[in-house]
Amino acid sequence: MKKTSLVRRESYITLLGWMVTDMDLKGTELLVYAIIYGFSQTEDQRFTGSQTYLAEWTNTTKKNIRNCLTSLIEKGYIEKIEEYRNNVKFCEYVAVPVNFDKNEK
Repeated sequence: MKKTSLVRRESYITLLGWMVTDMDLKGTELLVYAIIYGFSQTEDQRFTGSQTYLAEWTNTTKKNIRNCLTSLIEKGYIEKIEEYRNNVKFCEYVAVPVNFDKNEK
């Protein structure tokens, strides 16, 4: 029997060239950033999905996702927002606007 996935068949992500050329992202970090970036396109909108969702999208482990999220936060590419509801911690992520000087590259 086929396992039910959190990722719907009609879902998609968009990879933009500057994510590779200007941010030097690759592999799972690139995919995780692109997913979070996609959810961060309007004000007050954030990625509220789970690490399991990101792991399914990237075909990797939750441990690898945690490492990618930590790395992206340390690089200043995403911000983590923690909120407690009924003593349960919920984490949301938002892409931080990155300005690249076009004369640098």
